[in-house]
Amino acid sequence: MSVPSRRFRPTTAADVDRDGHRFEWLKPDGWREGFRALALEIDDPGTGAPCVIGVGRIGPNTAHPGRDLVELEIDVAYRRRGDGTALLRELGRYSNNPLSSKVVPGSERDGFLRSLGAVTYLEVPLLRVDVQADRTARWCEAVRSAQDGIVRTAPWTDLPRAQLVDALTDRYAWQHASWSPTASREVLRPVVGEEFYDESELEHSWAVVRDGEITALADLYGTGRTEEPTDAEEQTGVDRAPVGSRREGALEAVDAAAPDARADVALCLAALLEDLRSLGTASMDFDNHPTDPHAAPLLATLRRTEVDPVHLVEIPNGLTAVLRDVP
Repeated sequence: MSVPSRRFRPTTAADVDRDGHRFEWLKPDGWREGFRALALEIDDPGTGAPCVIGVGRIGPNTAHPGRDLVELEIDVAYRRRGDGTALLRELGRYSNNPLSSKVVPGSERDGFLRSLGAVTYLEVPLLRVDVQADRTARWCEAVRSAQDGIVRTAPWTDLPRAQLVDALTDRYAWQHASWSPTASREVLRPVVGEEFYDESELEHSWAVVRDGEITALADLYGTGRTEEPTDAEEQTGVDRAPVGSRREGALEAVDAAAPDARADVALCLAALLEDLRSLGTASMDFDNHPTDPHAAPLLATLRRTEVDPVHLVEIPNGLTAVLRDVP
């Protein structure tokens, strides 16, 4: 469908003031270094005045430089007319990288991005564990009875910040290596290590220490991790629970290949669950990946439910867009 009046322009603070209630992703152009934000505008058929019917933004993923982040929204009254496709392709002109986003399976957003060739590169459900179940307590006791006696658990408040930031950085890098390779450690450390440390509840996040080295981490998210996308790609788009009966976090080994990695992750998980149990927490949502070699099989031994699944998807752009459009 031809839309002669369709045009794109950088968004402004005035757009946010006027239309911020209409579009979740609306930000002024350049609100973050390296990011562009565009408005899709047409002339109102009735008045001839300019009317914003869609917004979008694109920018680099500092932690994962192989893909750029993209988001867009079209006013519900103007969907299924080609405007979303036009806006996404206009945004793609600002990057030669493939683009990444996240979708709820079966949603309208999912169908739209699939129509443009989007493919899933990771499925990420939250795994909800019943903290207060008697079997959870017995599971933790079994883990404790199997420990070797030369390892200890500690809340993050008992450990140096720098050591925890280094461990978080190392954990993140190997966790993503197979499906979303990261930037260099120097780039990753402030983006992931420091950020995750600052956004975790230190007194209720746990570490396993063996011979003075942190070998496993379980971080309980505080109120800092929000829907606003960070440079860390694992923002999954689910609502973060407030402090209370349902909590959210993640865990894994610092070195996946360490001989005691599985046992240490189990011990770290047990420490977290026992702590939450003492606090009266009802359930814990684990924001882990199915590809995690230690956390995933350990969580599978607990009674858990998959909730709020999202797919991380790659949308063709640059070379992949050229190849997609070969006649």
